[in-house]
Amino acid sequence: MRTGRRQWCWGWVLGVGALISLPVAAQGPAAITPVPPESTAPGAFGGPTTPDTPAASGRHPLPQPEEMLQTALPADHPWRLKPETGPWFILVKSYSRPARPSNDDPGPTALELAEALAREIREKHRVQAWLFEYISEERKQQMEAIAAARERARLYAQQVDKLRREALLNGMEFLEPERKVRLPIIQYKDQIGVFIGPFQSEEDASKALALVKKWPAPQTQVRGTSLMDWGSLVRPGPDGKPLLEHGYLNPYVTAIVAPNPTVRRTPAASPSGLDPFIVQLNEGRPYNLLKATKAWTLAVKSFSAPVQLILPGNENVVRKPSSSASSADVLRAAAEQAESLARTLRELKYPDGRPMGLEAFVLHTRTASIVTVGQFDSPNDPELLRVQRILNSLKVTEDSQGLRPALHTPSLFDNMIPIPIPKATPPRYPSQTVSGTSSTSPSSAGR
Repeated sequence: MRTGRRQWCWGWVLGVGALISLPVAAQGPAAITPVPPESTAPGAFGGPTTPDTPAASGRHPLPQPEEMLQTALPADHPWRLKPETGPWFILVKSYSRPARPSNDDPGPTALELAEALAREIREKHRVQAWLFEYISEERKQQMEAIAAARERARLYAQQVDKLRREALLNGMEFLEPERKVRLPIIQYKDQIGVFIGPFQSEEDASKALALVKKWPAPQTQVRGTSLMDWGSLVRPGPDGKPLLEHGYLNPYVTAIVAPNPTVRRTPAASPSGLDPFIVQLNEGRPYNLLKATKAWTLAVKSFSAPVQLILPGNENVVRKPSSSASSADVLRAAAEQAESLARTLRELKYPDGRPMGLEAFVLHTRTASIVTVGQFDSPNDPELLRVQRILNSLKVTEDSQGLRPALHTPSLFDNMIPIPIPKATPPRYPSQTVSGTSSTSPSSAGR
């Protein structure tokens, strides 16, 4: 999940960013832990839910072992999700925003939006809401590189000071060397999620999710910005032609059950093979990811289906289409969008006309079409990081030459995640037979 723009950073000291977590209390099935009264001591609920909880004004260092990371969410934030908070939660919404406002994007930060939604949930629905900040592995690696550069700079400064002292003792003039360090960095966006809970089991969380999905859309705004995303969806119209609809998407309707993201989990054993239906869906497609030969790829976009947007007047609800025919049409449209994006990525060129060489793929599944770029040996492959930097640099422009960047437009790829490339298991055949006779040995045949 991580986009940004590349720029040169001068000097010895550089900085960067991180994410959030949740708690557990005894409760009955499908119950949502209530928020304690304002006079109640903080305890396991994360503190009183007064509406004036301040947003972080700066970057906050995480405790060990990630002390070099500069995070948007303070380590002592009363709503910060932690491993001891609880095992299961409902993920309502995540926000991905620049760490600092700019002329191109002066809107609120991810922390301001997430705090506003969590505060509304606590005050209006009287249940606990928590915050979690996600920090990608790429961002952590960048911080490690910056820390290593700082250490090299420190050692270099010591050596320069030693040479200066020696020059003064010998009555020589000391020529001060260049002391600036140049490091290319990516300005990653802050990514903060809002969770409801805790729940003792996935089943309890699923029962509560049915209640959350009925909540009305949030009404709070932060400096004129809605807490909801503005969406455009294509669905079949009454006459069978595609119909484009616009509206705000109620985050409660699309909420999902999720385990505590701060708790490390052992990866589940991979299945023995791909679903044969998935193999069939991708067979003959021009950008079939299953044809890639390496182990990893970079997922950049997912076109999900099927959903239908009900416009204002019906509480901005998102729901599944009512008929299987509509589902098939929307799923087919998602597949076409994914392949169109893959084709566009493969055809991209630099301003001087050189091809970018982006190898885009598509994986069609039962419910979505996923666009990926490249194939790599590992999630830390240097080539993967290079491709990610290229994609981060792509901007929406108002002209075909790419000379006039469009203002106030979202990043093209907010969440880029390395994923393993699925592999189909070769079919197993019975014992080889020759001329209709089993290939048994002569000795066994006579027994």
